[in-house]
Amino acid sequence: MAEGNHKNGFLDEALSLVNGEATSQVPVIIRNASNRINKPSTRSDFDQLYLYSKPKKPGFKKRVVHSSKRCDMKEGLFSLFPITDWLYNYRWKNDTFPDLISGATVAIMHIPHGIAYSMLAGVPPVVGIYMAFFPVLIYALMGTSRHLSIGTFSVVCMMTSKAVLMYSETEKNPNNSNFTLVGISMAENHSSLSPTQVASAVCFVVGFWQVVMGVLKMGVLSVLLSETLVSGFTTGAAIHVITSQISKFFGIKLPRRTGALKIIYSYYDLFFHITEANLVTVGISLATIVILTIWNELVKPRIEKKLPIPIPIELFAVIIGTAVSYLAGFEEFYKVKTIGHVSTGLPLPEIPPLALFPHLLVDGLVICLVAFSINMSMAKILARKAGNYSVVANQELLAGGCANLFGSLFGCVPTAASLSRSMIQLKVGGKTQFASFFSCFILLFVLLFVGPLFQPLPNCVLASIVVVALKGMIMQVKDLYQAWKHSHADALVWLGSFLGVVLLDIDYGLGIGVSLSLLTLVIRGQKPLLRVLGNVPGTQLYLDIKCYQSAVEIPGVRIIQIAGGLHFANNEYFQHKILSLMEGGKHDKALHDNHIGSNPTTIETNNHSKPLCLVLDMVSVSFVDPSSVKGLLSLHKDIQEQGRILCLTNCSWNVYESFNKCSFFKDFPDSYLFSSVHDAVVFISRQSVML
Repeated sequence: MAEGNHKNGFLDEALSLVNGEATSQVPVIIRNASNRINKPSTRSDFDQLYLYSKPKKPGFKKRVVHSSKRCDMKEGLFSLFPITDWLYNYRWKNDTFPDLISGATVAIMHIPHGIAYSMLAGVPPVVGIYMAFFPVLIYALMGTSRHLSIGTFSVVCMMTSKAVLMYSETEKNPNNSNFTLVGISMAENHSSLSPTQVASAVCFVVGFWQVVMGVLKMGVLSVLLSETLVSGFTTGAAIHVITSQISKFFGIKLPRRTGALKIIYSYYDLFFHITEANLVTVGISLATIVILTIWNELVKPRIEKKLPIPIPIELFAVIIGTAVSYLAGFEEFYKVKTIGHVSTGLPLPEIPPLALFPHLLVDGLVICLVAFSINMSMAKILARKAGNYSVVANQELLAGGCANLFGSLFGCVPTAASLSRSMIQLKVGGKTQFASFFSCFILLFVLLFVGPLFQPLPNCVLASIVVVALKGMIMQVKDLYQAWKHSHADALVWLGSFLGVVLLDIDYGLGIGVSLSLLTLVIRGQKPLLRVLGNVPGTQLYLDIKCYQSAVEIPGVRIIQIAGGLHFANNEYFQHKILSLMEGGKHDKALHDNHIGSNPTTIETNNHSKPLCLVLDMVSVSFVDPSSVKGLLSLHKDIQEQGRILCLTNCSWNVYESFNKCSFFKDFPDSYLFSSVHDAVVFISRQSVML
């Protein structure tokens, strides 16, 4: 009896507040509520007044017909070959010269990059020049980015070397003569595969995966590769690349390690063979690294402010290294390893070995995802810097896939975008992919006539160029600190990707990174954020009482705002937390632990009384599934059995339609569904009889 009188006391106090009468020290919360306009309070009245109708989706047949009408031949040509769009608006007088200068500059950068990175993949140096020619022609026709420079990329070349080492017969891999290909021994077939053939097969498989993903509109998968994941992954891959070049620094022939912990084993081998180092090779490596580092860190920033065109220091290193090696006879007199024979001319098209494809599907898919994530991230950065033009993910997949398929016919390694070359292409003044065509024309001259001049170039010079170029990737270690400050979960993704790549292998590291990213999403989705709201006196604002000290809870009413999606994974969690909030008192500590706070005055009031009504603000609920709908009905039943009322407010149209599909309103009265929190509060305060 006393409890009933206490409840009626809360009700009388709330009603007096609505009518503008202050019967206690609680501030006036709702003013002039009885004089407000004739606005419907319940959701059903609101929908009836404003003529709500369920959004209709066209049927499958209508969507197909509409799509076929919309995508005529002209639009299809523009979407498949974006060059037909920007070429129509090309300003020949204003854009030709900047594209020419940009293309020439990028072509010069392609030469040292191509020669150096092709050796990472275990293929002849000239293949790196092929990669800057054949695939680029196709991407310039089909790519949506106007400044992306595709070709050799260190991480992709390093990943390709795994298959090259495993399936090709070279001096470095003499133990694979027993390798069986589709049940037929290569030794019996007398058809051993060269490194270039294996690399072209990998390139074909990567192109195949990219085209399939582009056709199936799977460009959205790029969201799975977050910036944190890509940063940790590429940093670990940079460690792999540097480790692969260690033997060239010292002029030592070390066994090629594969599998888990191969980086540790590689340094173990180096430690026991360090006495075999070629001192001349070590001297050349140190001199090259020191000169390049001083230039990049001290000289280059000052010169770039004065010169519009960057100085290609890497190309100068290649030219000087080649000239000094030829004049001093490094290979003949000092046993310094050089790149050796460089062929001239263009290769004839050749279909990659088809029998190898089934063995490369997994490796090709991993390389495909890595190359696509790198291409898209760089393309978006360049698009923002150059005027915010659009980059289409699915078209980028098709462009990259067709470029790799075409390049595989000429023995190319899978291609990807280079941040340094792409930024130079933009910075020098490039406007469109015409710069890539100019670059290809210059590289064609190199392929036909200049290639053999680089034969005396020492391998250690190329290794030094690679290592210095990876300085930016190694410095991404700072991203771990930034990720830790922002979110421990993001830091875990970075660290997991990095350690997976370094300790296991590149493909395992990517798998670990993606798995951790998905796991963090699942964990975050299991606990929707709950906030207790209070009213700002004299207004219709309802704010988080933990953050806003002026917000006060209404006597007898507890308002909880839910943020996030409600689904089967968090169904039990949000029911338990809401019931805990209704209890008050002893559960207030749990609220603070879950980022839910209360005004000190409110906590004191609730210690001797439980709220009579619960209002759930659904404004931040993105979706509900059938399990959570049943959970809300169960919550309504539990509260009703305790003699209380549950009201729902601010349901979005998709949440409202989900309720209808699950027959929610058969058991839940729609008179307790309101269009705003204030309407629910006024409705509760005006009731003359409460359960």
